[in-house]
Amino acid sequence: MKTLKPYERSVFYYETDKMSIVHHSNYVRIFGEARIDLLRQLGFPLETVEKDGASLHTISVHSEFKRPLVFAEPFAVYTVITNVNEETFEIGYRIVSRKTGQISVTGNSVQCFAGNELDPITLSDVSEALSARLKEYIGCEASDN
Repeated sequence: MKTLKPYERSVFYYETDKMSIVHHSNYVRIFGEARIDLLRQLGFPLETVEKDGASLHTISVHSEFKRPLVFAEPFAVYTVITNVNEETFEIGYRIVSRKTGQISVTGNSVQCFAGNELDPITLSDVSEALSARLKEYIGCEASDN
């Protein structure tokens, strides 16, 4: 059975603004942290992929804000791989407050890999196993169970 766990932590002070809420730009960083955690859970830690000469790049990112998080508030990021092709893969995100259970932010991002000269490379060129694993997990959303 395919299972993924949500990425979890609490809001850091530096992520908040004068109103004591998380500045909107920090949610993109949180998406990035969750993305790295997702790759680790799939068995492909980013440092291993990079050691083999590939770097991970974000092509696009989209977010919708529902309810702000505040300093020290615990949260979970539920990820789901929504699309995979030879050049890119897309991940959906849902950030949920562990304090209130409310959704704070939803969004998605599209990633690609590049070689040492920043030339685009296919997922299969990075790793046939990674390409297959990403495709295997399409639609499998992180869960608390």
